[in-house]
Amino acid sequence: MMMMHAAVGLWVLSAVICVGRADHHGDHHMGHGHDKSSQDTGADGGANSVALVNEANQEFSFRLYRKLAAHADSQGQNIFFSPVSVSTALALLSVGAQGETHRQLFSGLGFNSSLLTQTDVDQAFQTLLQGANNASQEDADEGTAVFVDNRFKPKPEFLQTLKQSYFTEGFNVDFTKTTESADTINKYVGEKTKGKIDKLVESLDPNTVMCLISYIYYKGKWATQFDPQLTEQDDFHVDENTKVRTAMMNMEERFHSYYDHELKTTVLQLPFNSSYSMLLMLPDVMETLENAICPNHVTKWLKAMTRPRLENLDFYF
Repeated sequence: MMMMHAAVGLWVLSAVICVGRADHHGDHHMGHGHDKSSQDTGADGGANSVALVNEANQEFSFRLYRKLAAHADSQGQNIFFSPVSVSTALALLSVGAQGETHRQLFSGLGFNSSLLTQTDVDQAFQTLLQGANNASQEDADEGTAVFVDNRFKPKPEFLQTLKQSYFTEGFNVDFTKTTESADTINKYVGEKTKGKIDKLVESLDPNTVMCLISYIYYKGKWATQFDPQLTEQDDFHVDENTKVRTAMMNMEERFHSYYDHELKTTVLQLPFNSSYSMLLMLPDVMETLENAICPNHVTKWLKAMTRPRLENLDFYF
């Protein structure tokens, strides 16, 4: 028997990146970092690019988590983020970047510029996102959108790449009308997140020329449902010195589990009624897990999961 604690399966996240300008006049363009017409990776090269980008995305996920966990402002706070949404948004941003900005974006995402061009990355994300969209259930929705000021003139190939490779929707707005443009963005995000996020932006700089937003909504149903009659009040231990009284769901069922001796962490797999599942980690020492976890650990856990055994789960919500 073991006791695990986790949150229920409703995930709603959204983020926004805004680009501004100092003046209101002139003809402005957002270009592509590389000449797409000169690239031809072929079938093998394309498959290799997908593997390289996928590997970089996985590494980025854990590097970002370690950064967030170590940040002073996050101490004692919950951390909740969507790595794929962040990497997709930054990769999308790199489409219109050049020079040092482009180099830093690639470096931050872990893309090896000697092996991957911008076109390689665009094509890889098209493959990865298309696969994710095909696997999505009716209870999931994720994507990106770009809101462009009426007076800003991006290069056509920039918008075409966003649409073709990142499935990004595009809209024209008047950012000088800050309230109306904020309402337009909030309405869009609210519809995509089933009303869970209805105020992504509260105020916008009138000098804004473009806003890139990323959102993800997922409301999953457990493959094995919790019995509401078993929910009761109990103590949840936030840390060694803090406990709070909260509602706890309870279940006794057979699940796949694994104990990682290196990280001194118990891992349990809790499947949703879809192609998704949740991995719950219960470390003996939180810092040991946070400082060392990497994609290889997750791969090892999934391969080494023992046959389902009887577990006692307490869930807070």
